[in-house]
Amino acid sequence: MRHLTRTLRWLLDAEDAVARVTGDTVRILSNSDTAALTNLISKQPVTSGYVQSILDTGRRAGPIGGFARGIFLGIFDPVHPGQLLAACWAGANIVPVTDDPDYGAYFGQALVALDEHFGSIFGPQPAVTGVWDALQHGRQTAREIRKNQPFMTITEHSSVLDNPNVRTATEADYNLVLPASVAMFTEELGYSPLADGSNGYRLRVRQLIAKGHTMIETDQQAVRFKADFGIVTSDAIQIQGVWLRPDARGQGRAAPAMASVVNRALKLVPVVSLYVNDYNTAAIRTYERVGFATVDRFATVLF
Repeated sequence: MRHLTRTLRWLLDAEDAVARVTGDTVRILSNSDTAALTNLISKQPVTSGYVQSILDTGRRAGPIGGFARGIFLGIFDPVHPGQLLAACWAGANIVPVTDDPDYGAYFGQALVALDEHFGSIFGPQPAVTGVWDALQHGRQTAREIRKNQPFMTITEHSSVLDNPNVRTATEADYNLVLPASVAMFTEELGYSPLADGSNGYRLRVRQLIAKGHTMIETDQQAVRFKADFGIVTSDAIQIQGVWLRPDARGQGRAAPAMASVVNRALKLVPVVSLYVNDYNTAAIRTYERVGFATVDRFATVLF
């Protein structure tokens, strides 16, 4: 009972703070808003895959307890009550469901008022820019801002001859996959995901393998290539965690390996996506060779 009272007090205080700072433009969504949120996501199902994957767990739009398990923020059409114009997931990460920088700025104001800590902001470039324009005045300082990340998709099997040695990892491969996953993460973000001693990253690697969502090529009892189906919905798979061992780079191996990953993913969904840093020109060339085309722009703010 005490926990429920504390949770209710947090929610009432949070709702009041969000309404006050945004002039009632933004509110914390409730379970009754689930249909409106689902409808909004359905308009951009590929770029909104992360948020859809949250709902696919059985989660509804309303909070579960306090902030620790995340909340959805929403902006409704004042002319058509019940019609959701934009949404934003706020948990360990901030993920806007909109392309509008002004809506993003409103969400940023709401997030400042909530006064929580976040790990990152990512999503459509204009909205992320809007969120950060406001959130930069909050308590956190950005560690890195990646302003321009091509968001790429492919809907047809690759014309590149795939690598037949790329396969789905099994649980027996865990001890091979973990070092490759850590190396990829460390190269991408500049620190080891195991540095804090947490088992969270190890669990994530195990879960991906258990779901059949990690693909690898091995040689001499080591992983040479790895890629994950990081986000999976009925509409699309987003490929994440792509890594080629340093000694295997520059040999033309990346495109055939990625073609294998794409062709496998397209047996499950109609669209395969990924996003990449604009400065990673070698990766972009590889993805274009495989058949990916840029259809949008993402941005990421790392804390």
